[in-house]
Amino acid sequence: MFALKNISVRVSGRSLLQNINLSAEPKEITGLIGKSGSGKSTLFRLALGLLKKEDGYDWEGSISWKGEILSIKHNPKLQPVFQDPLASFSHIGTMRELLLEPTRIRNQFFLNKQQKSIEWERIESFCERFDLPKELLDKTKQELSGGQLQRFAILRALLTAPEYLLLDEPVTALDVLVQKKIAEELKEINTKENLGMFFVSHDLGFLSYMCDKIFVLDGGEIVEFGPTKEILSNPKSKLLQSLLVARNHSFAGAASSSESSN
Repeated sequence: MFALKNISVRVSGRSLLQNINLSAEPKEITGLIGKSGSGKSTLFRLALGLLKKEDGYDWEGSISWKGEILSIKHNPKLQPVFQDPLASFSHIGTMRELLLEPTRIRNQFFLNKQQKSIEWERIESFCERFDLPKELLDKTKQELSGGQLQRFAILRALLTAPEYLLLDEPVTALDVLVQKKIAEELKEINTKENLGMFFVSHDLGFLSYMCDKIFVLDGGEIVEFGPTKEILSNPKSKLLQSLLVARNHSFAGAASSSESSN
């Protein structure tokens, strides 16, 4: 179980998160929804060990994975996929070289020709699965679309053989067809490989399609949580009620791509 217990975060004396208690099952998909400025990204960064005390952050509470308390530093068992895939990759090197990074790290940055060949075969098999032409591996990140880069970011996270994925707004900046493709790919991975995932998003349609359970964050506090179908059919918090109204009265009555694929 991935769990945050009694998490509170302050920066320069200002409270960002208050008494957050959240748990997610290892093989399930869990979502955290909230408006911009609600503290979603702060919680995401804290879980990954990216909140630095030297930057003015002060926090208390604990983060655990399968009962083991994790120190607030990079946790290799929890692999992230960030919102901006362009910033996730170096501007130097082709995707083929950049995707070798997880294996290089495991082997203390040295790979012989045989190791490279084996890993490239593995990478190419993932590309086929993610509907990414192998020719893209010989391109730099500047030559790829946002949707292609986001799929490569997810692919790279999977290459590390993670125990759990943490994804921050992974489809927000993408067009609806690419959103649908990525959502379906991640659903299939969860179903076939039992890889648990935690999504941070403000897109209720996407989370309602993806998640087994949803937590609602408002003003730095968890105001509601439960199985997805249950809380969507009987929302108790004002935020979730307003999000449902907004979803049901979206522009021209259009549903999100994730909802339309359900």
